[in-house]
Amino acid sequence: MNSFLIKRLMPFLIAAFAIEFSALLFLLIAKQEYVDWSFVPMIKTIGILIKTTTFAFLYAIMPYVIYLLVLPQKYINTRIDKFLTLTTFALFVFFNMFEESMSLVFWGKHSSSFNIEAIKYLINIPDHIDEINKNYLFGAYLVALLIITFMIVRYYRKYLFEKTPQIHWIKKVIYISLYILCCALIFVNFNEDELHIEENAYNNEISKDGAYSLALSVWKSNLSHNDFLPFKKFFR
Repeated sequence: MNSFLIKRLMPFLIAAFAIEFSALLFLLIAKQEYVDWSFVPMIKTIGILIKTTTFAFLYAIMPYVIYLLVLPQKYINTRIDKFLTLTTFALFVFFNMFEESMSLVFWGKHSSSFNIEAIKYLINIPDHIDEINKNYLFGAYLVALLIITFMIVRYYRKYLFEKTPQIHWIKKVIYISLYILCCALIFVNFNEDELHIEENAYNNEISKDGAYSLALSVWKSNLSHNDFLPFKKFFR
């Protein structure tokens, strides 16, 4: 794989895993009495978390990967490229932290990863905004996330825009084809039963990436796309 793609995507991958494993560490400490700390269950827990986080990352980063592979060589590291890349990275970091912090809030109420109850709550979120702001100081929370996002983007900026070799268009076609094929194979061969750890339900839940759990819950909910327009209530 061309070093240009690796260097551009590595900060995204590191951020995704750092945020996910920070949430895991918090849950392990907060609910340690419920965790099966035996060697094999913990190895399975971490292994499944790596697997589900990788799945979520590959799908979440797809638009940016396509952008990199269609980006003409002469535009690499230009002002517009830097703006789009930094904006994409900032949004990626922000929404990953937002999703993980919301999953921790959901854990506090339901002791599980995102499920159908989370989907119902999401659909009716306008009805709960006052409650959310009162209990969690939502405004202050968003400001804190923005500050942390700014610090992370500022740190990783120097790693995103190094000089890169020329990428032949044939290689670009091969790379994007392999990437899309990989995502398609994951989708076709996905087996949820393989992501369960026997014996301990708590280990089962903490082993799931938050974005993966949310996407799977949406997929299994069989709800209409019109149901996922919660803010339409504001315009009635």
